[in-house]
Amino acid sequence: KDYYICVAIFLTGEPVIPILPPPIGVSRKSKERVMKVSNSLKALKKRHANCKVVRRKGRTYVINKTNPRFKARQG
Repeated sequence: KDYYICVAIFLTGEPVIPILPPPIGVSRKSKERVMKVSNSLKALKKRHANCKVVRRKGRTYVINKTNPRFKARQG
């Protein structure tokens, strides 16, 4: 980290803080909704009264239009 700052000062004459990518596994968007992935949807479909099990494109999903945080996918 200090190496990057020294090179930036040498080239530009001003201290520049480098912008590094986030560590692996850290989301860039903090408010991003992540779908649960489970081997069995039996327990996940009972989490809320409005949860529905649907099949789309060969995968099985649990969807909930009233509360999207209960989304899940089998796999």
